Amino acid sequence: MVAPALIEVLKKCVATPSVNPAHSSNPDESHEFRMADALATMLSAKGFDVEWDRADALRPNVIGRYGPANPQRTLLFESHLDTVGVADMVIPPFRPEVRGGRLYGRGACDTKGPMAAALHAMTEKRLQALAQADVQIVFAGAMGEEHGNLGAEQLVARGLGADAAIILEPTDQHIVFAHKGVLWMEINLTGTAAHASTPEKGRSAISAMAQLIASLEQYHDEDVQRYTHPDLGSPTQNIGMIRGGEAVNIVAHQCQLQLDRRFLPDQSTHDMVQFIEKQIAALIQSNAVLDGSVRIIKEGSPFITPCHSGLVSLLQSALRDAGVDPVMKTAGWFSDAGPFSKTCEDLVVFGPGSISQAHTVDEFIEVEELQKGADILGAFLDRFSRSQDGASS
Repeated sequence: MVAPALIEVLKKCVATPSVNPAHSSNPDESHEFRMADALATMLSAKGFDVEWDRADALRPNVIGRYGPANPQRTLLFESHLDTVGVADMVIPPFRPEVRGGRLYGRGACDTKGPMAAALHAMTEKRLQALAQADVQIVFAGAMGEEHGNLGAEQLVARGLGADAAIILEPTDQHIVFAHKGVLWMEINLTGTAAHASTPEKGRSAISAMAQLIASLEQYHDEDVQRYTHPDLGSPTQNIGMIRGGEAVNIVAHQCQLQLDRRFLPDQSTHDMVQFIEKQIAALIQSNAVLDGSVRIIKEGSPFITPCHSGLVSLLQSALRDAGVDPVMKTAGWFSDAGPFSKTCEDLVVFGPGSISQAHTVDEFIEVEELQKGADILGAFLDRFSRSQDGASS
């Protein structure tokens, strides 16, 4: 039986536009302040003390705390507030509708569904039991996950962390215990323009970039041979964007490339940046280009939590309580777990919903899965408070 109150919480979240401004310039749907206000109101109604991180008035982070000020243990739930854009959707993005056992709308799966499930699980009885067990529970709503994990980075920079943390994302109720790090880079080369009938008088930035791409591919091939991880596999590389030139009959004097690399815990991002800088220097030295630069757009840490950790064990038991066989998985995508791995001792990514439905034109979450996610998280909270009672006795 799906609780009507749970459906109403998710409907309220979906009906609150919070599109990442990188995905929309429409002021009626973009930025996270509306969702931050809604989350703050829901947390306050549950008795949380709410504080704000308002570095940008339109893009705040929200932190709710419940329990003792100086606890024996802290437990963090984190959910991002933003969604991707809605331009190509084939359903009304902000008018949530339940039909055929699914709740439709932007964010229903990623990640307002997992957020609603966690909030529903935090009943007054459970919150009080955690407080009596000397546990402070923290609920953080972070802006900017869909384009750079900006909110999580800000919260980590101000020292927000916990002994144990669940980053709420749609994982099919699987326990995600690791994912790769991410490094986004922008490479710019400057050559010399000339008429295409006399290309020898110019220096083509596009041709020079082709040489650099060949070097990047060789570097990556060698990287794959050098590095592998039993759970995460090999590093990956993708050239996602390239721009250059002005016209077919002009030697291109500018070329820009954007690169995505997913790296393993034992790899150095500094080595990769240094390699590109050396390649650019060689192109300048050979007179292939006049100038060049590499800029880091985003750098995010990988995370790995031991499969035998206390948090994982409790969550596995909670899954069994709900009649679900625990599944441990790694993820190919990046999440706010990367930044929070710096300040959280024990960390996983978990939640109802399927990542295959994230960002889709008809985004939805199965309502039975939504309820099961709330049941699992509720069982987890029960077990967490009991484990702390035992630890303090």
